[in-house]
Amino acid sequence: KTETETAARQPERANGNGARRAWSIDPQTTRVEFSIHKRLLFLVHLTVHGRFSDVSGRISLDERDPLTAEAEIKVGVASVDTKQARRNKHLNGADFFDSARYPTMVFRSRGITALDAAAGHYQVRGELTVRDVTKDVVLEAVYDAASIKAGRLKLSLSGTLNRRDYGIVWNKAAIFVGDEVTLALAVEAVPAS
Repeated sequence: KTETETAARQPERANGNGARRAWSIDPQTTRVEFSIHKRLLFLVHLTVHGRFSDVSGRISLDERDPLTAEAEIKVGVASVDTKQARRNKHLNGADFFDSARYPTMVFRSRGITALDAAAGHYQVRGELTVRDVTKDVVLEAVYDAASIKAGRLKLSLSGTLNRRDYGIVWNKAAIFVGDEVTLALAVEAVPAS
């Protein structure tokens, strides 16, 4: 592996020298949002925006070496909200997320590359599991190192994925749903107890 890639897993430890610390994602301040293109009757084009409010997880970070950070983010699918109850119900059904059978989506990081470390820009490679299908994904990350001084860890993640990769293929002649989904996560975490 290159110098910019993550090192092997290290045990959790904490001391006053900035060694690896465990953080818990704060569901009250973390946002998991998505958007997707939709076309009605070949005439009306719109972008559907949604979010998930049920989010949890953990981050392990050595402030001196962000490239060794590890993260796991869990999202409760039934918490999807597009500000339209009928659409939310459809998204939770078998045509889309099928939240009764697959209640949780999980992202696990597998490696980090520095794009511009001085500016806090990184690329995070990981595995995203949706509907029991796991695929590799790459997310752009911005890490706010200064946030730790205030006792909170803040970072943002963004990227795109193809819903068909996860077996979500529903479409109708009069309602065309795009394949590309744009993701945006604003993550805040607090020291793990």
